[in-house]
Amino acid sequence: MRIGIDIDDTICNTWDFVIPYLSKYFKISADNLRNVDKSYYEACNCTFLEYCKFSKKYYSTISLKYKIKPNVRKILKKLKADGHEIIFITARSVNGFYDPYKSSLKYLDKHKIPYDKLIVNAKEKAPICLEEKIDLFIDDSIHNCMEVANKNIPVLLFDASFNKKCTLFKRVFSWKEIYIEVERMKSDG
Repeated sequence: MRIGIDIDDTICNTWDFVIPYLSKYFKISADNLRNVDKSYYEACNCTFLEYCKFSKKYYSTISLKYKIKPNVRKILKKLKADGHEIIFITARSVNGFYDPYKSSLKYLDKHKIPYDKLIVNAKEKAPICLEEKIDLFIDDSIHNCMEVANKNIPVLLFDASFNKKCTLFKRVFSWKEIYIEVERMKSDG
């Protein structure tokens, strides 16, 4: 199986890590940012360009410090050993990073995350999933899951504070659960 996976808030805890920086930069209470169901820039009550300015200033350096979610490395190694291909598909772009590919590569290598391919600047993930012949897509974004599911590609929505209200997709809470879902899909044919 070819498995497409998002990076931020799917393999690492991005939002929780960024909150103190956002709070200080935009002078917003951290508590107000913790349980949002909006886009990052809407949560900060700023424009997309203002958020990009913040991102450019911080993301390239702080993204290397994001905590990896439990069992990510172990499960991805197991999936690779089972013969699956891992393709990271991230929206990380020059809007928020000086070099999104290099920053993402550095993060994956630092945490010894196995993968076959890294695609950055994926603003629209559905066409990429089609082009890459993705069999399963995993993301925390309702929007991305919706677009990919509309192309008849199975999706798993990784649980996050900002997607709690969504009931459209199979929700997963851990990487162990993702492995169980992949095994189930494999046995279902």
